[in-house]
Amino acid sequence: MYSIVDVETTGGKYNEEGITEIAIYKFDGINIIDQFISLLNPEIPIQPYVQQLTGINNKMLTKSPKFFQVAKRILEITENTILVAHNSSFDYRMLKIEFDRLGFEFKIPQLCTVKLSKKLIPKMKSYKLGKLVKSLGIPLSNRHRAAGDAMATVELFKLLLIKDKNKEIVNKLIKKDDNKIHDKFVKIIEDLKNVTGIYYLYNDCGDIIYIGKSKNIKNRVNQHITGKSNKSLKIQLELNNVSFETCGNELIALLKESEEIKTHKPKYNKALKNEIFKFGLELCNDSNDFKFLRISHFQENIDFIETYSSLKNANNRLYSIYDKFEISDKKSLINNSKIEYFIKHISYPFPNMIIIDKGRNIDEKSVILIKNSKYMGFGYFTLNYQITNYEILESLITRTNKKNNFDKLIINYLKKNKVEKIINTETSH
Repeated sequence: MYSIVDVETTGGKYNEEGITEIAIYKFDGINIIDQFISLLNPEIPIQPYVQQLTGINNKMLTKSPKFFQVAKRILEITENTILVAHNSSFDYRMLKIEFDRLGFEFKIPQLCTVKLSKKLIPKMKSYKLGKLVKSLGIPLSNRHRAAGDAMATVELFKLLLIKDKNKEIVNKLIKKDDNKIHDKFVKIIEDLKNVTGIYYLYNDCGDIIYIGKSKNIKNRVNQHITGKSNKSLKIQLELNNVSFETCGNELIALLKESEEIKTHKPKYNKALKNEIFKFGLELCNDSNDFKFLRISHFQENIDFIETYSSLKNANNRLYSIYDKFEISDKKSLINNSKIEYFIKHISYPFPNMIIIDKGRNIDEKSVILIKNSKYMGFGYFTLNYQITNYEILESLITRTNKKNNFDKLIINYLKKNKVEKIINTETSH
């Protein structure tokens, strides 16, 4: 659980400032579940340059509550959370100063979205909140007011959670949580939701031991906890906590699950964890410029049509192509017009396109970017203009590990399932 915070202050000498406005959004990783927003009377004058910057003046605050009058509410909303802010050291320092004046020690773990952004979204022109969110297509109203800046930080933090492939953000929360063994399964189920997405099972050291996907995460994790198979019983012995991410639709859940398993290599995800592509199916030209298909050893620089974990799987696939297209042997495949039909049959509808589908809430859509018939990554958007602004779209995309066989997964999914929209980007400019 996170408390996403922004404070406006009087300015002045270091550690002698006062808070003039505060906004706190309690965020569970998906939705805002509580909030507190208030002007505060700092009982000291606001510096003129700060008044000009924020629009908050001394007269506005004469009837506002003083910090001690809202301190209990601040403690309630931030209890058992991690404080998240853009330049969190400043917001945390200001809260600590105010509580110190009341004789109370305020301690809370922090996450700074400036530091996270520099690590997870590198090479941006500026990491100041206003410029950063604008470049990412995140709306920001009431700049330099607590509620506006805090809400923009919420949207930025959502994006950072998606881009955090090493799960550093969630691991900070998981390692902080110290539930009693007797009650841990009950609490795990209570905290989960009936949403489509992926989930992470952790042991008591904070290591990920299993990653799964489901259309109903709460029910699926409950099956792990109550299951009687050897795998379920082993998981139950080690399970200490669970985190999850809603994906909005099954296709993104499939993609994210596949990449996360290969990134983290959980001990109980044996099948996908050990999948290494050793061979590939490629379209080649002979000396007469005739086209033919062949199986080759996997290489990063070859643009394979499909990839396989074993030579047996590769040959079986090639023979199935021969059977499907009634090809008698490899030589008759050379310059066969059916090759073009085959390539089209196992390819994307358009070489450059975006796939639009459900997002994580009703105000959001998901987007999957395909370039030159290769999957580039996925993201989410809330504003229509982001779909046609490709510079913003590319910054929103969570990039993929090219070693994963995502294209085959997406193509097969599109054959069997409907998505909201597919846009041919070559004709949409």
